[in-house]
Amino acid sequence: MKIARDYGEEVAKAIDEGLSSFNRKAVGTSDSTPVNVTVRDDDGAIKGGVVGRVFLDSLYISTVWIDDTLRGQGHGKAMMELAEREGRGNGATIAWLNTLSWQARPFYESLGYRCFGEMPILGGRQRRYFMMKEL
Repeated sequence: MKIARDYGEEVAKAIDEGLSSFNRKAVGTSDSTPVNVTVRDDDGAIKGGVVGRVFLDSLYISTVWIDDTLRGQGHGKAMMELAEREGRGNGATIAWLNTLSWQARPFYESLGYRCFGEMPILGGRQRRYFMMKEL
C-alpha cells in the first residue's frame, strides 16, 4: 500500500464513489437531493443564494450568500425559508449548517437555528459554529 498526496477530479470521484457504496450498504441509499435557491436581479444576474443537499432526513446548507447591496431587505430570510420548505418536501426533518464568527450566527439564530457545537479557528482568535434547526 502507498499513501500519498493525490490530486485530480478522478481521485475525488473514486473516493466519493467509495463512500456512496459504503452508505448504500449501511442505510440502503447514497442518494442526496440538491436544494438550491437564488435571488436574481431584473437582468438575471445571481445576487444571492443558498446551496444545500438533503441526505436521509437532514438538509445540509453548505453555502449562503447575499450581495452586500441586498442585505437587510429580507431576501436572506426568504431564501432560507424557501430552502427549508424544499428540504421538508424532500423528507428533511432537520436543517444544519456552519458559520464563522465574523459571518451570520445572529441571522441564523433569528431564523430559529441553535448552536450545537463550536470550535476555535485561526489560533483561537475566531470560532466556527455548528447550527441546527428542526423543520
